Amino acid sequence: MRRLVSRSAPTLVALAAAAIVLVIAAWFDTTVMRDVQQQALTGDPSPEAMMTVLEALLVAGSVLLLGVLAWRSASVVVGIVYGIVGSFFMAQLWIWWNLAREGSDVLPEAVALALRNLFFWATGGSPLNDIATIGAGMLIAGLAALARWWRVRAVAAGSAEVMDPTADPMLP
Repeated sequence: MRRLVSRSAPTLVALAAAAIVLVIAAWFDTTVMRDVQQQALTGDPSPEAMMTVLEALLVAGSVLLLGVLAWRSASVVVGIVYGIVGSFFMAQLWIWWNLAREGSDVLPEAVALALRNLFFWATGGSPLNDIATIGAGMLIAGLAALARWWRVRAVAAGSAEVMDPTADPMLP
């Protein structure tokens, strides 16, 4: 049981961190940046410029954090979840424009409405499009986690042969 917990801990941390990062980035876009943009309309653009710098740091730090967590987890679950969720958020504008915009008959209206609401909740009109950038980073991190998982399995399979006493070339 202890081994199962120790192997699943990095996976759970990576998945929880991804959810937290996406929620914080969406909140920052839809609340903080919208308020700062409204204040900039009064004539002083310096708070908006400063918050845009902080927003860029938030995005870069988030992508690096998720990349490190995905790599360290070496988990197929993290790789698949990061790949799917990252692809969705990366392509969210394309999905909205081609599949879910009002008047589009591609998806049922209930699904299209849910996608539209998610798009407006996540993006909030941010000039940097944080969620899409973090989604792209998640996709890349997910691919890296899958590559590391595959590599760890390949190395473990190769070393298992060495530990087999019948693998000695001196034995008949």
